Amino acid sequence: MSESSIIRKYILKYKYFYLLGVISLVVVNWALTRIPQVTGTVTDGIATGSFGMDDVVSHIWLFVFFVFVSFCGRLGWRFGMVLTSKKIERDIRESLYEKWLKLDITYYNSHKTGNLMAYATNDLNAISRMTGIGMVVIFDALTFGVMVIYGMATFVSPKLTLVAIIPMPIIVIGGIYLKNVINKKFFAKQQAFGNLSDLVQESFAGIKVIKSFVQEKYNTDKFENSCTDNYNKNIELAKIAAIMMPAMTMLVGISTLISIAYGGYLTLINEISIGEYIAFNQYVLLLKGPMGSATTAIELYAQGVAASARVEEVLNAPEIVKDTDVVEFEQLDGSIIIKDFNFDFPDNNQRALTDINLEIKNGETLAILGRTGSGKSTLVNTLLRFYNIEQDKIYIGGKDMMNLSLKSVRKNIAYVPQDNYLFSDTVENNIGFGLDTISKAKVEEAAQRANVHQNIVDFTKQYDTIVGEKGTMLSGGQKQRISIARALILRAPILILDDSLSAVDTKTEETILENLRQERQGKTNILIAHRISTVKNADKIIVMDEGKIAEFGTHDSLLQLGGIYATMYEQQKLVGEGA
Repeated sequence: MSESSIIRKYILKYKYFYLLGVISLVVVNWALTRIPQVTGTVTDGIATGSFGMDDVVSHIWLFVFFVFVSFCGRLGWRFGMVLTSKKIERDIRESLYEKWLKLDITYYNSHKTGNLMAYATNDLNAISRMTGIGMVVIFDALTFGVMVIYGMATFVSPKLTLVAIIPMPIIVIGGIYLKNVINKKFFAKQQAFGNLSDLVQESFAGIKVIKSFVQEKYNTDKFENSCTDNYNKNIELAKIAAIMMPAMTMLVGISTLISIAYGGYLTLINEISIGEYIAFNQYVLLLKGPMGSATTAIELYAQGVAASARVEEVLNAPEIVKDTDVVEFEQLDGSIIIKDFNFDFPDNNQRALTDINLEIKNGETLAILGRTGSGKSTLVNTLLRFYNIEQDKIYIGGKDMMNLSLKSVRKNIAYVPQDNYLFSDTVENNIGFGLDTISKAKVEEAAQRANVHQNIVDFTKQYDTIVGEKGTMLSGGQKQRISIARALILRAPILILDDSLSAVDTKTEETILENLRQERQGKTNILIAHRISTVKNADKIIVMDEGKIAEFGTHDSLLQLGGIYATMYEQQKLVGEGA
């Protein structure tokens, strides 16, 4: 997109509101530029004796009329522009959020939360200011400036007007230069704010680690350095505004001095009347507004353009995961076929999976074991279409996965990730998260199958308990089981548990697995685990090693093989992990 195209897009969307604002500004400025003429006419009328009391009163009423029109016009541009800018801010924020939800996992690997929050706060605030008060200032400076200069030239003296506006070209040239400087400084300021926000967010998320490792001083020093950088970037931007305003005041002062001196001279030689001289000086006072607000207009415009460019970086970020020319399926069976599949991470081209061949029939349970970093989670992430893969490599329900829409794939897979993320909401809403309409009965049934119902009813507010950010109010085992309940309630053809029983004891694990066997007959289950006890009853077991399927079979056949699986089994027997 070209410079400010997002701003142009939304201004065009609300063009009629902005038209109301512009018309209102023109009306206000027309009324204000009439007031000096009324003052000048009354002054000359009284000075020459041609005005009686009725004339003075009628002009006073005319003065009041122009003030009232100005008041009504000001209401119009506030409704037309300032309030509309808030609508634009809302629309862009919604577009940003929608875009973030569509972007693939690799985008979030290289963009931190704090920086993303800066887009939705400071950048949108800058855009709102530009499309609101910024547009008012810009149009006001243009329309009012033109009307004032026209009034000065036609009602008083073109020659005096020309001399009085000598400083204006300097304002224009300076504005063009400063706009580019402000643009760069604002970019740097926003980046510094994003880094600061990210540090704060990271510190809160890792507060237990910081305290347990006694790193408060280290993190405080990091925060102070980031704070100082943010402060310095803000000061650099503020310095420009600090220079601009006095410079503009000086130019306005020069214009005023010229009008007083040269206008006084023209009055003395009777080229203009006293009334015209007074009117002209009133015009000059009015001209201070658009000339003085030029600094604000330049600053708001430059910051708005810089902010819109940053926001457009997000809105234009490519949605790498393919979701075009695809077919929608409401229901798929749970069969999975993987053929000669290799996978490299797209952000670093590092080989993660090599020569994967696997068939899971509908209704079977597959277990995946392996050391940390062996490719277990990467394999299920490809099943969830978090990444693009080649055609004809993975089939779900007999359909090439790359020909299925993302919605079709993910609606047919219930997934419990390793981190067991919970939202800062009620237990009920967390379990029912994937449902269009939450049913209390279904929520409780899923909780019972995940063996967490009794824990929940022991809470003071039971299913209405707020779990806290990321489930901080719960134990690790409770979080895992609520996450499992959230997946079970969907009754999807395929269920994936990614090391989702590691925080529960062996007895609870056995209860959950038995519930799965009974409740998910005829549906496909994939269990990723480190404990043999979790996977020993699976129909098929694969052992991953360095991105390859190193071993394949059942519990008994793999023990007889005497390889990695058998070694893990013996090790876990020694440490008493219920193998």
